[in-house]
Amino acid sequence: MTANLIPERPLLFSPSLASTIGLEEAILIYHIDSLIIIEKTNSNIIQNQLKTSLNDLTDNLPFWTPSAIHRILQNLLELGIISIDPLPTDEDQLIEIKINYTKKSERLEQKNKKNASDNILGAQKIPEKWQPDENIIQKLKLQGIDKKFILENIDEFVLYWTERNQASHSWGSKFMQHITRRWQKNQSNYNDSLSIKSDQNIKIEKEWQPNDDALEILERMGINRNFIDDAIPEFILYWRERNEAKNTWNSKFVNHVKRQWAKFTHTLKHDTDPKPMTEYWKPDNEVFDVLEIANIDLKFAREMIPEFILFWRDKNELHHSWNTKFLQHVKYRWSRRNTEKIDSKGDAFERLSDRSWASDFI
Repeated sequence: MTANLIPERPLLFSPSLASTIGLEEAILIYHIDSLIIIEKTNSNIIQNQLKTSLNDLTDNLPFWTPSAIHRILQNLLELGIISIDPLPTDEDQLIEIKINYTKKSERLEQKNKKNASDNILGAQKIPEKWQPDENIIQKLKLQGIDKKFILENIDEFVLYWTERNQASHSWGSKFMQHITRRWQKNQSNYNDSLSIKSDQNIKIEKEWQPNDDALEILERMGINRNFIDDAIPEFILYWRERNEAKNTWNSKFVNHVKRQWAKFTHTLKHDTDPKPMTEYWKPDNEVFDVLEIANIDLKFAREMIPEFILFWRDKNELHHSWNTKFLQHVKYRWSRRNTEKIDSKGDAFERLSDRSWASDFI
């Protein structure tokens, strides 16, 4: 029996929309639109929204990884074409995507004007000493791509397009696509070594530890080893409570720590002058963002504030960042919540003063 060359329904997209917002964005928005139409037919709903996850979208669009779909959704969100609630932090997280069919966003109008201007001015060949602007580098870093990796690939990108002698309206956009593809391939090679060599899913054990490959990958990204070690108990606790079986625990752990570290290093505020703990001190909202990524209950974290203040007011020490110390304390207390009885408040804070992963920040 001869297999069908086209075994499934083809994807559709608008060429004119693709020329305006990008090919990937046009393909994804048309796919989401088709799923919404199917949902309406099956459930007779009126809302223009879709409940899905990054993994569900990947099942239907296997040529993209969950991280690639996350990136494209972010582009559509920035253009005002869709709204997402909540913003996905995990591949299995259920999210609601709503298409703004009638609203033409200001950013999309600006992009249309820019494209019209580019068509008038014409495309240009890549300059010999071309460099991406800082905005492009920041966007790539927000995707979890290491800055060193970005900079190392600039010369290769310029050489490739110089030899091809082709012109483009946006070398920055091409560079982002080039780096994203290279990074995904690079990470895929790493992830192959992270997977457990078994076809069977297993539940995470209480004594589970990431393998050497996972630790090496995280340390090569510049993540402090003690920060990594502190993330292990909370990771185990979260997945033991969910009671799920998987065969890629190392890969999940790498992504878990990467998200935490990126949020920690980019959002926590670090004062230059040491200060004493005050009676009415409160952690910044960014601290709770990091704790939420770590799957730590925010009510539990807020309950830790009074004893944290009391302990450090009694010690009467000066520190640059109480936010960092509080984060460290909550992560430790959460990891011990269901695994070990804390004999006294002093024991809990003993480890807090010994840990060193935050030394660069405090």
